[in-house]
Amino acid sequence: MKGSMMNKSLNIERLVFSISAIAIISLVGGCGFAKSSNSLGNVSVACSQQEDFCQTMTKAFEKETGIKTTYVRLGAGEVLARLKTSKGEFDVWAGGQAENHLLANDKGWVEKYVSKAAANLPKEYNDKSGIWSGFYTDSIAFCSNKKELKNRSVSAPTSWRDLLDPKLKGRVAMPHPATAGVGYMAMFTMSSINNGDFSKSIDFFKKLNPNIMQYSKSAATGTEQAGRGEVATSIALDSDCQKAISAGYSDLVITYPKEGTGYEVGAVSVLKGARNSDNAKKFMDWILSDKAQNKYFSIPSYAAPTNPESKVGKDVPKQNVVKKVEWNMRKAADDREKFVTAFENDVASADKAK
Repeated sequence: MKGSMMNKSLNIERLVFSISAIAIISLVGGCGFAKSSNSLGNVSVACSQQEDFCQTMTKAFEKETGIKTTYVRLGAGEVLARLKTSKGEFDVWAGGQAENHLLANDKGWVEKYVSKAAANLPKEYNDKSGIWSGFYTDSIAFCSNKKELKNRSVSAPTSWRDLLDPKLKGRVAMPHPATAGVGYMAMFTMSSINNGDFSKSIDFFKKLNPNIMQYSKSAATGTEQAGRGEVATSIALDSDCQKAISAGYSDLVITYPKEGTGYEVGAVSVLKGARNSDNAKKFMDWILSDKAQNKYFSIPSYAAPTNPESKVGKDVPKQNVVKKVEWNMRKAADDREKFVTAFENDVASADKAK
């Protein structure tokens, strides 16, 4: 009997030990799996490009790297406003004109990073100190609806002054300079045409104001309005206009101003105070690579890739044939606040004669 009791006791101890061992192994295994699944971390992107571009590129980066990637689509002006009030919200800023990234750096919001991938880019697409590098480029154009132009007995504009035609009253679209980089690009373009004369530049937009139907929040809104025939023409990026044409707005046509036009270098920057700084740098490395920029071909994006090894879609507007104004990025950055303030106070606030 005593031996039987001892055997039972030993069996119970072995059972308890086995259960404990299984529990410990499960716990360790569970912790190991959790660590493994999260070991690559996250990255949060402020994306200043069209929605489908932001979605496709962030998904591709996540798939290729295993880094969980989230984004918020915001215009360049909106990103600058968010960076002012929400530090640490984003790890990396992808898109928007390079001069806006200079402004962010001026405020201490950029962590300088010279990506090895940037070595493959032409020098005009890089800031040598590591503030930004460019991953796409396109130009300002007039995106017009041929039917609506015909209804108003006007031709597609080929000059900035063509936009002032009284026949276009209330039928021109332009992005607002405070929220969309293209709006400010148009202002700085006019400044370049006028040899930096601020008054003449603002005066042009005062004259244009009666012809504007809407100052849209987003750069792409005007192309859609033109596509639907709500406006006759819009000040837009040629890439956005081509995208609308390819989406089925077959009445649209792209023209450029003979005086010259502005252009953008869409930039990427690592943001200071990023919670995931290493992953932000990995994202920057990736988006500058030809492997990433080859994806523009299939999104499709109609902006031109900056990496010379990347594929260029057949419908992408040819940037080497566009007459461009002199574009001083540092001056464009420095003048932004002055121009936007004048636009809001002296142009957009003015009553339009109906």
